[in-house]
Amino acid sequence: MLVWKIIFVGMLSPFLLGGGGAAGCHSKQNNNSQSEPRSKPVIEKQQPGSGELKVVAEGFHSSLNAPFMAVIRDAETYAALTKLETNLPKLDASFFGSNAVVAAFLGQRNTGGYAVEITRNTKGQIQVTEKKPGKGMMVPQMITSPFKIVAVEGGASSAITLSLDDAWRRQMQTYRVANGNFSAGGGFSGREEKFGLEGELSVLRAGRLATLVFDIRSSNSLKKRSLIESATGVAKSDSQVTLERFNAGTLVDQPNPGLQAKVTFVDKQKKLSIEIGSRPSMIADGYSGGGRIEGEASSPKPAP
Repeated sequence: MLVWKIIFVGMLSPFLLGGGGAAGCHSKQNNNSQSEPRSKPVIEKQQPGSGELKVVAEGFHSSLNAPFMAVIRDAETYAALTKLETNLPKLDASFFGSNAVVAAFLGQRNTGGYAVEITRNTKGQIQVTEKKPGKGMMVPQMITSPFKIVAVEGGASSAITLSLDDAWRRQMQTYRVANGNFSAGGGFSGREEKFGLEGELSVLRAGRLATLVFDIRSSNSLKKRSLIESATGVAKSDSQVTLERFNAGTLVDQPNPGLQAKVTFVDKQKKLSIEIGSRPSMIADGYSGGGRIEGEASSPKPAP
């Protein structure tokens, strides 16, 4: 019997159910069948506590058959995710006023017993791990595609640094920064500093969504600056993705409104260019910045 488990945050009321679409597949129960338990979807209205990762949804089957992960800080990007995986709770703009969402899809597996774990490690990173069945464990003989989605309290404005398992890293395309420049300034003095950028970034795509993982550092700057951050955006065309909101790291001094970016892929995605700049701000005597990154693929993307 094929039954999927979908858990939404809140008080859980377990029961067995067969249904169509992303929720499950109806079949008659028999003594020889093995199944993953399912609980009734419940939408949780309570916000997660300070520093807490709180489960929004998880399950053993999704519409995404290849590994994908997303870091979402706005309602429009989350709405694009719900078009890929329709059986997700609604989250409005007020939710993203203070929270971010980290969503991890493991991709297709030939049996049950697999799951996605999202935790915070000792370095403060959000760690995404593939949980595999133990050797010799009895598992349901059915195709699964596990996923998990968590809310990150305070993630709307804070940086989210990821530690990803091989299942996701193998799916990414890595780009080396071939040329990068940035200027930042403001505050009471209004002083501006210009510096170069170096490092790399990785990209993971699914449908109209693209997730960028930045590992960027300054060169020739008065002080060490960096952008160690992850963000997901929506594709406006086959070659262009917009990142609406992400943390500026230390590229821009505090206080600042965060960054936004337009990413353009060229030469069959062998190269990319990123126009990056501060979001609009009403902060008096705040700081802002902007620049450009040119990247070249440093390793071939694995075949799906």
